[in-house]
Parts: sequence; structure tokens; C-alpha cells
Amino acid sequence: MHEVNAYYAFAVPVCLLLVAAEVAMSKRMGFGRYDVARSVGNMSGGLGEVLIGLFLGPALIGAYLFGFQGFALFDWSEQPLVAWTLAFVLGDLCYYLYHRAGHRIGGFWAIHGVHHQSDAFNYTVAMRHPWFSDVYAFVFYAPLPLMGVPPFEFFVAISVISFYAFIVHTQVYDFPSLGILVTPGSHIVHHARNPRYLGRNLGAMFCVWDRMFGTYAKVDPDDPPILGPVDGYRSHDGAFSQFMYFGDILANARHTGRWTDFFRGLYRRPGWRPEGVPAVERAPAVVAEAIPSQLRLHVLLQFGGLSAYALFLLWGREAHSFGLSIVSVAFLLLSISSLGRLMDGRGGAYRREYVRLAVIAGAAIFLVATPAYRLTGILLLLAQCIGVFTLSRKPGSEVDSAPSTSGL
Repeated sequence: MHEVNAYYAFAVPVCLLLVAAEVAMSKRMGFGRYDVARSVGNMSGGLGEVLIGLFLGPALIGAYLFGFQGFALFDWSEQPLVAWTLAFVLGDLCYYLYHRAGHRIGGFWAIHGVHHQSDAFNYTVAMRHPWFSDVYAFVFYAPLPLMGVPPFEFFVAISVISFYAFIVHTQVYDFPSLGILVTPGSHIVHHARNPRYLGRNLGAMFCVWDRMFGTYAKVDPDDPPILGPVDGYRSHDGAFSQFMYFGDILANARHTGRWTDFFRGLYRRPGWRPEGVPAVERAPAVVAEAIPSQLRLHVLLQFGGLSAYALFLLWGREAHSFGLSIVSVAFLLLSISSLGRLMDGRGGAYRREYVRLAVIAGAAIFLVATPAYRLTGILLLLAQCIGVFTLSRKPGSEVDSAPSTSGL
């Protein structure tokens, strides 16, 4: 039985095809932004989550099996209709509760808020996942094994619910709610920063929970949704974004000199500040058009290569040693960070990227010297030569000279 992370890995090509189709439709219909910087930053979040899930997934499925086999009050395994119904209905309810907590508690928002940092609404935003959401999400799903929801039905249901949540992140089409379903037309509200829409429409597949618990909102024609976070779009870096809101909470504590204020920031409502601490206007992300086209090409090609290697790692997970997996995941996450730093124009970005390319070139030379992997090594060396070429800067196109985002 595959854990949720495996289903996500297998679904990656499908999601990328949907992104490609949406790009074409968006251009035709004039919807939203689809620039390289935002798109790579968004997809970096999803790639990092799946990579971390390579290790976390087996632990989560093990915990679910432990709870189901040792503590289940019921066993619906022999009643598939009941088991599937409970898996989808209760799974979506638990997601709603987990999601609502992510919008109400500062520490949870510091994790979940990564998904809301973009100022666009498309399929790449659907991929902008927090890397550490399972740190607290498992608590909300813990009742399900105790209620006898079988593991297979649960993990399949959660995978389907997650994919459904992906397809509602678009403006190029809509479909009827039938009174129970989340739709693209209703979910866009959830990504708006208008006061009337904050923390609304939290359901993944079913909107009945929002209607039942008073968090449902319709689009008001007199107040159309304004996309993006309240504090603005601040970074193209999918790795840095995972820690950005924790950095804000830490900055508040440093301002007062009281570490207790850091912990208060974790359990108070998102955006809470200690008394006397002024709101800080955060620097916006570098304007995408200000990033040199050669650098954008470099980031796009490198991210494509990273994604291809990540899929090789994920699809062949059982054939790889633990050592290879952990070294590869660490390198991929650092690579995501390096590409994001380039797009943000933060200090030392080019030096770090050249070091990263040199490390890959060293690995390629090792592969060339190994007969079984010689062709792979030659192709990898060629790719790094292209990387060095696309990274080279023309006079006057230095992205480091552009306004940079604040960072930890």
C-alpha cells in the first residue's frame, strides 16, 4: 500500500499537464500571471513537500496502522460502502478543522500561510505547499483510525481530496457546486485579502462544513476578490518562504527583548504583535520583469532538471539506498533554495549557484568514469555547461542590484 506521498509523486506529470493546459487557456482568456519567478517559486513548495514526504510518509502510515490495529473502536473493513463514505466525509471534515486551525493560530499560520503567499490564483499556486504541515495536521486526522476507517480507504480518499483541492485553483473554468462541492468560483474567495473574505471557504472538497460552521462566503460583485496575502507578495523563493512568517514572529520578540513574546506569537491569532511593536512594511519581491531573461531561463532549465531527478528518486524509492535518498533530498532542497535566492536577488546568490553547479559537475565526472553511467554523466556535464552559460550575466543586468526581499 502506497502512502499519500506516493500518490502525489505519481500525479506530478498529470498536474504539470494541467498547468500547461491552463497556461494556454489563461493567455487566451487574459487571466492572472504566469511568470517564471512566481511559477517556479510556487512549484518549489510542492516539490519540497513531496521530497520531505519520502521520509515522513512511511512514518505517518505506520502511525495510522498502529492506531487502527491497536485502538480502533470499530472495524468497517468488511463493509466497503461504509468505509469509503466515512473516509471521504470524515477525511474532508478533518481537513476543514485542520485548515481552520491554520488560519486561527499564529504558529499554524506560520506553516500553512506559505500556501497563501502568492498573489496569483492558478494551478502552480495549488502546488505551493508548506513543507511542515504534517507536524500538526496528524492531530486532526488521529480520530479516524480510532473510528475504524481502514488505512487503504483513508489514504486513497485523502489523495483524491487533495487532487480535488488542486483542480479548484483556477480561473479558466468553473462548475456547479450542487450545494455540496467546493468550486473554483468559491475557492478564489479563500485566496483573497479583502477583509470580508479572510479565513472563509476552508473546505477542500465539500462546502457543507463552511455552511455548517459559518465560514462560507459568496463573492460580492461590489467587492471582488483581491488576490494575495495582506502583507503582500514578498519572495519568489519557495524554500525561504517556508520560514518567512516564523521570522516575523521572531522579529517581534527581538523588538521587545522578551522571548515569551515569540511563544505568544505562536498561539495568538496570525498577525498578532506585542503592545508597542509597530507594523513593519515588508519589502516586496523583485518585480518578475526586472529579472534578466537569461537568468529566468537558467532557473527554468535548472528547476526542470531538479524535478526530473526528484521524480527518478520518488518513483524508484524502493530501489534506492537510504543514504542516497537522504543526500539527494538534502541537495534538492538546497538547490531549490539556491534558485529562489537568485530570483530574489539576495546577497551571495550567484556564488552559491556556481558552487552548486560545480558540485553537480563533480558528480557528473564521477559518473563518466563509471561505465554503466557514462552516458548519464556526459549528459549531466553538458547540462552544467549550459547552466554556466545561462547564469553568466550581461553588463547592466545584475539582478543583485534590484530591490531585494528581507530575509532571515
